[in-house]
Amino acid sequence: MRIVLLIWLTGWCCLVYGQRAAERIPLDGPWWFRQAGEEQWREAEVPGTVHSDLVRHGLLPDPFYGRNEEKIQWVEDKDWEYRTSFDVTAEQIGRDAAFLHFEGLDTYADVYLNGALVLEAKNMFVDYRIPVKSVLREGRNRLHILFHSPVQQTLPQWRSNGFDYPADNDHRNERVSVFTRKAPYSYGWDWGIRMVTCGVWRPVTLCFQDVVSVEDFYVRQLKVSKEEAELSVETELKRLVLPSEEVSIRVGWALPGEREQTIERTVVLDDSLTKVSFPLHISRPALWMPNGWGEPVLYDFSVSVFYGGREVACSNQRVGL
Repeated sequence: MRIVLLIWLTGWCCLVYGQRAAERIPLDGPWWFRQAGEEQWREAEVPGTVHSDLVRHGLLPDPFYGRNEEKIQWVEDKDWEYRTSFDVTAEQIGRDAAFLHFEGLDTYADVYLNGALVLEAKNMFVDYRIPVKSVLREGRNRLHILFHSPVQQTLPQWRSNGFDYPADNDHRNERVSVFTRKAPYSYGWDWGIRMVTCGVWRPVTLCFQDVVSVEDFYVRQLKVSKEEAELSVETELKRLVLPSEEVSIRVGWALPGEREQTIERTVVLDDSLTKVSFPLHISRPALWMPNGWGEPVLYDFSVSVFYGGREVACSNQRVGL
């Protein structure tokens, strides 16, 4: 009887344990930076850029004053390092999955967690969500990012071409901006100076989850008019545990300040990605309008996943129709 009771209690605890909500920890500091190869680390601001950090420490003049643009060009040819540390508990490591979420890295970045290379980023315009449970350890964890010079990274491509692509905004003899998935204005423009920067330009979050994660969430607009909006809310879910699980998916939408409307469906998670689409109709939608044409109205859309009666994953978007 005692053995049966112990087995039952163990199973019940595991069930409750697997029903906890996702935990998101912003990794907003303190952060430190330095020029690669130098000894001294200085305090950094994340999100931010290496130029703003250098200006704040008095290592660069105001780039927008006088002819100071010429005095900051050396920064783009150097590599830069950023680092921070954070603590993780044994309970957090025991969750089904852990992810590092980089919303924006500018641009060529090698990311190391506790000495292990977990990401080689090459695109400023995308976010990165990296599974890191196997690399995390109880107690202090160290995150280190090496940013490579975006100019030096692409000079070999420019030299091998033997000609220049049209890039009149690029205020340097070697026009390398066309080879990089990076904001072109940083290489110069008719309205702005050349400041080819790097850094953690959007927030970083450590996420712990159980059972399932929302891998993608997209509001597809099939037909929109003043009378009706015909939408398809498309979701992709990833199962984080081995046995197949049944979950409930709830899609909600509302204008700011108004009551949320919802639709819900129950699905069994596939072995890989579970794709679920929700057809949605909004009568007399509030339409987004550009400046001078009307109000820039945005709807709040959400996707929530429930397991065992508790929310285990969610995602939110603001969408203009």
